[in-house]
Amino acid sequence: MSAVSCSSVGDVVGFAIEKEEKAMDFYRKCSERAINPGIREFFREMVQEEQSHRDMLRNLDALNLDGVKLDKVEDLRISDYLIDVHFTEDLTYQDALAIAMKKEEMAHAFYAGWKDRCVSEKAAKLFAILENEEAKHKRKLENLYDEEILTWD
Repeated sequence: MSAVSCSSVGDVVGFAIEKEEKAMDFYRKCSERAINPGIREFFREMVQEEQSHRDMLRNLDALNLDGVKLDKVEDLRISDYLIDVHFTEDLTYQDALAIAMKKEEMAHAFYAGWKDRCVSEKAAKLFAILENEEAKHKRKLENLYDEEILTWD
């Protein structure tokens, strides 16, 4: 799908599944190329996170979108202050977290932007759900960064 269409929930779901699968592929390639076993495991966990998003989309009951409650997610905004990091086979845990946070930040912004462009209420709601999922994932990564990187002396 080359462009996002908000004309139907099916279009949005198909596009979102495609985005999640691309993220899975990216993280899978990172896990295969990383030298450090801990970094490989981190990227495997990221694959699982994206896979859970994809599976959620595949099992979504489009008729019950109104019943989905959006959680309030605090944004620590840590990724706002990080520079873009490119994957290298010997990257550090800090860099791996930065890569993942930036990817989640971009996904969140993408879904947030499309949410407001949809004429279809159900499609807009689905984008809001996806935006919320990415915000939760970004927050989880920011918590890790805060606890495991920023607290180092």
